[in-house]
Amino acid sequence: MAAEEYEGIKYRHIWHELRRAIQSGRWEVGEQIPSEPELAATFGVSRGTVRKAIERLVNDQMLRKEQGRGTFVTSAMPRLQKSLEWLASFTDQLRESGIRPSTEVLAAGLVAAGQVEGRVIEGFGLSETAEVVYIRRLRQGDGQPFAIQTVYLQPERCPGILDEGVDLTHLFRLYAERYGVRISLAHEIIRVATAGPEEAALLEVPAGAPVVIRDRISTDQDEYPFEVLHSVDRGDRFEYRYQILGDSTGLMRGQDYGTNRNVEQH
Repeated sequence: MAAEEYEGIKYRHIWHELRRAIQSGRWEVGEQIPSEPELAATFGVSRGTVRKAIERLVNDQMLRKEQGRGTFVTSAMPRLQKSLEWLASFTDQLRESGIRPSTEVLAAGLVAAGQVEGRVIEGFGLSETAEVVYIRRLRQGDGQPFAIQTVYLQPERCPGILDEGVDLTHLFRLYAERYGVRISLAHEIIRVATAGPEEAALLEVPAGAPVVIRDRISTDQDEYPFEVLHSVDRGDRFEYRYQILGDSTGLMRGQDYGTNRNVEQH
């Protein structure tokens, strides 16, 4: 094994062990962790390897460095960095951050388009009385809630999706395998809000805590609207990243549904 590859394995091991220690409560929020020399001696590695692991936890916003004082715990859960420009898998993003993803289906059924949150009428061009499929799920990482997501679909585009035994935890896989649909593009609106009582209970935050609302219309490979998403994200679980263009005419063109490539896979 090459020395560089071996060093990478050691760094990932230390990063994982430090993250696990923080999440288990060994070091509480606000508490100072051991110094780099102490950690290097504990793990039997160089200070550079320890420093690299700590820097990653700083980027994850689980640790902060204070000049002349040391390194302190800021959060027991890393903040997920979500790009607003590219196709991104929620599950893959969590796994890449060393977080175990899971999904709990909260409810599923049929509802009138005029009775739901999100851009259902706009996205599908339906009347308020038209029925749509809804699937409400709690997205989690390491057993901790990250977002409440409700997906809306047109029944004729996904027959049998509510049948008993259908797995609703991995929707993009289900769309592809059962209906031959691949979500390719999306148009999303983001706004800041506060958690209501039910949302706060599911997300395990105080009522009135900041949340990010994402309302998205996604199109299939033929550019027909297929899915509408209403997502309530915990404000302390995500960091949104995007690129700003200098050409204002290009930004105006970006209002068209077919230009925003922000699609989060389910």
